[in-house]
Amino acid sequence: MPPTPTFRKTFHQQRNTVQIATNDADMTVCFESSRYKEHFVSGAAVVEKRSSTADIESVLNTLKSSTDTILPQITALTSGGTASDATVTPLISDLTAALDTASASLATLSPVESRKRQSDDDIANLVAGIVTDVANALDGLLSEASTIPDLGTLLAGVDTSLNQVLVGLETLLAGVLNLVATLLVDVAGLLRSLALGLTLASLGL
Repeated sequence: MPPTPTFRKTFHQQRNTVQIATNDADMTVCFESSRYKEHFVSGAAVVEKRSSTADIESVLNTLKSSTDTILPQITALTSGGTASDATVTPLISDLTAALDTASASLATLSPVESRKRQSDDDIANLVAGIVTDVANALDGLLSEASTIPDLGTLLAGVDTSLNQVLVGLETLLAGVLNLVATLLVDVAGLLRSLALGLTLASLGL
């Protein structure tokens, strides 16, 4: 009896590739896409781990650890009357870098499809707390604007970076910004005084 023929087919469609290889021993099917990979070997499937709300919360907790270190230093400058371009700029740069790092980390995750309302509430509270802390710390700089000529530019940078975090979060947890916005109604005035227009727009405030 002749051996079972071996064949391989490859299909290309947009960014997906499907390869099917069979022989008399087993069958292997691989599906690759820009979001996930699945491997089936001899009927057994192994699927890469999907992102969860815990993954998102981990990123945000890391961000909060950074802001908890940076923001008190900014507040100390304003309360001590030592705020200037030279003293404030490095701290604002650290703040935007922390926000950018969080955005980049969120971008590596996939949208969470199965989640609990309590998880959304926890994340919304965490994000609202970070935004509130940022707004309170930066608000103190407005009274020192005369000694910080570059303040407008610095705040614009924070707005851009903070907005990227919010946009990334909404991509992963659709609808969560509605919860965040509800928690930030009383902070909206501070955000407006700081001219954080992008952030306000994303929150719908």
